[in-house]
Amino acid sequence: VFVFVCVFFFTMFVFVQVDFPEVAEGVTPRHRFMSAYEQRVEAPDRSWQYLLFAAEPYETIAFKIPGRDVDNSSGKFWTHWNKDTRQFFLQLHFRHDRGPAMPPPPPNQPPPPR
Repeated sequence: VFVFVCVFFFTMFVFVQVDFPEVAEGVTPRHRFMSAYEQRVEAPDRSWQYLLFAAEPYETIAFKIPGRDVDNSSGKFWTHWNKDTRQFFLQLHFRHDRGPAMPPPPPNQPPPPR
């Protein structure tokens, strides 16, 4: 398993490579996202979510990742199963969260009369 998390120019992405050398013939690994409220190992925390991978005959594995929205636009989310090397790849980018907008500065006004 290889996991790479990068924060670059205000963009966070995750790259995962999982080796399944003993995967059953004809099986393609699957992935899914699980909210912190679905799992029963830790107390739920909405700031996290889980990325799960499954393929027979292996146990399901999970990675704890930030609970941010995933950017599904072209080239930002992809998966690839290499059946020759039996490696599964997944890359995802999180949506850019700019946070709350700053209020505009007050207009320049003359001081109130005395």
